[in-house]
Amino acid sequence: MKKLVRLLTISIALIVVLLLIFPGFKYWLYKVLPPDIRWDISYALTDKFVIGVVCFVEHENRLLLVKNSYQDKWALPGGWLNKGESFERAASRELREELGVEMVDIRVLEVRNVPGSQVVDVAVSGGLETATIFSRDREVSDYRFFRKSDLPENILYTHKPYIEKYLGRTAVAGEVAAE
Repeated sequence: MKKLVRLLTISIALIVVLLLIFPGFKYWLYKVLPPDIRWDISYALTDKFVIGVVCFVEHENRLLLVKNSYQDKWALPGGWLNKGESFERAASRELREELGVEMVDIRVLEVRNVPGSQVVDVAVSGGLETATIFSRDREVSDYRFFRKSDLPENILYTHKPYIEKYLGRTAVAGEVAAE
């Protein structure tokens, strides 16, 4: 066992020296390794992050906000993507799970890294198949459609930039439509 540990230590030291002396050696080594080992190395050395969706849903020119049971702030509805799930499917699933409604005509507005975190948020907009909402999940303690000019003050800080940008977009779209 001692010999095996010593051989392993010498092998690792030799690889480190080769990597320092010959920068191209790491690419050659990576290429000759079996794919499952390459995957393990890549996974271990890359940053990890999670992807969430935040949903802009309007009804009668009012914006839907939710209050989650674990926060005392208003927020856009949404949640985390499941592995292999599209942004659109995640948005639709989250609204169905939390509020019992189907989101339709979904389009991606923006993709943004949440500052200071390992979170990437995807902002989407869409409509509702029906305006009848009922909270199906204990995650959501309250929901409301707010007039855009009368949004509450206590909005989740990570959602404020999305909402400000969205309101700017919809105001411009409304002005163009009025002309």
